[in-house]
Amino acid sequence: MTNSELTNLPATVYKPSELLGIFTSFLSQTDVNRKVIYLRGIYLKNPKHDPRWNSRYDTLRDEDTQTEITLQIPQRLCDNLKDGNLVQVGGVLGRRAQNNCHIQLMLVVSRIEVVQEQAIDESEIKRMELRQKKASVGFKNVDSLLEQLLYTDQRPQVALVFAQTSITMSDFEAGINAAKSAIDFTERRVNFSNSQELVRTLQALDEFDFSVIALVRGGGGGIEKLDDLDVLESIVNLKTPIIAAIGHVEEKLFIKQLVDKCAPTPNGLGQYFSEMVESVSEKKTKSRAVLTEQIKKQFKDQLEAGQKQNKELQEKLTSLTKAQEEAVKKHNEQVQALTKVQAEATKKHNEQVEVLGKQNQELQKKLSEITKAHEATQKQQSEAMVKLQAQMKEQNEAHSKQQQEFNVSLKKMQETNGELNKSLSKLTVQNTQAARDLNDARERQRQLEKQLQESSGSGLWKIAAIIAILALLASLLFR
Repeated sequence: MTNSELTNLPATVYKPSELLGIFTSFLSQTDVNRKVIYLRGIYLKNPKHDPRWNSRYDTLRDEDTQTEITLQIPQRLCDNLKDGNLVQVGGVLGRRAQNNCHIQLMLVVSRIEVVQEQAIDESEIKRMELRQKKASVGFKNVDSLLEQLLYTDQRPQVALVFAQTSITMSDFEAGINAAKSAIDFTERRVNFSNSQELVRTLQALDEFDFSVIALVRGGGGGIEKLDDLDVLESIVNLKTPIIAAIGHVEEKLFIKQLVDKCAPTPNGLGQYFSEMVESVSEKKTKSRAVLTEQIKKQFKDQLEAGQKQNKELQEKLTSLTKAQEEAVKKHNEQVQALTKVQAEATKKHNEQVEVLGKQNQELQKKLSEITKAHEATQKQQSEAMVKLQAQMKEQNEAHSKQQQEFNVSLKKMQETNGELNKSLSKLTVQNTQAARDLNDARERQRQLEKQLQESSGSGLWKIAAIIAILALLASLLFR
């Protein structure tokens, strides 16, 4: 650059951060930030609110347009508020300056009043229900999903849904082309004014294995058809993460509250994909460099550890070699001692074998003599056995003969015993009869004695009676 060109530069040149600081300072010094202002609009709850936060960051929408402002409200003021209430809020104006030079205005609410319950229609209520359903299902982290796929060298599959008559913007196309090195894009054309056709297209794409579905449409007439309830409900029910790059930043469409990620414009979506690929590529490059340094450090540490270990092993090897030499020397001495002991043991063993041989010969001789004596004994035993068997035979025959004679004598004795039993039975009968006759005689004696006592007239009669009785008794006894 020449000196003349340098002289034509402005006196003061600011950095973007300095410009942002100047503007922020200017806003903080204006009167509007120093007094309470009142706003009127439709209150909409933020479905992404975390109960752990002290304040809520909800939305106040214009009654006639889709223009919105963020409300920072203490939790205690929100207990009786519902989606769709027409409210009047009071507070001081706040602002949040971001590094990309976007400045977001918000109202820090200190008081709030409900003007009308449910100031929105049934379709708006349905939209609120869909937003609550999406919040309960959960918003998918598109950034994390794409980064993970790219970081692991997997190519994300992105479905781009364009309007049939739209013309692809040059900035968007440039961003897409820059990202095509790592991402596969598939285009679908659909009539955005036909809600049913758009719903069918989204449902069909949801059945394929796409990583992300992107709705891409510029601003202009008919864009409000994207807020039809059928389209919104299909967005909520999608399993595939969805990005919306619709219209301009200032266009407030409800569909932007239901998608998983919202790009400010179609051009911003192309830039998003391009920056995503570049960011992951830089991270991978940095990670490779870090990994290389880590590997170098690990290799250096391992090399030093190996050298140290090798030195220790060398020292151990030297000590082990010395110990082995001493062990070999001691082993040789032990072998020599064992050899000497073994020679002496061998000599003693041979002497013992010689003595045992002589003893064995003597034992063989004695065994031969014992065998001959045993054979003679066997012969004598055999002869004695023959004689014994003959004697046993004679004894058996005599015993058999005696047994026969005994059986004959036993039979005669049994016959004699039978005769005696018969005679005994006869005598028993006779004795029984004699006992009866004796009893009768005694009875007659008693009667005669009685008669004698009664008569007592003549002694002659008494003597005759006594004689008769004695004669009767004698006859009975000697019968």
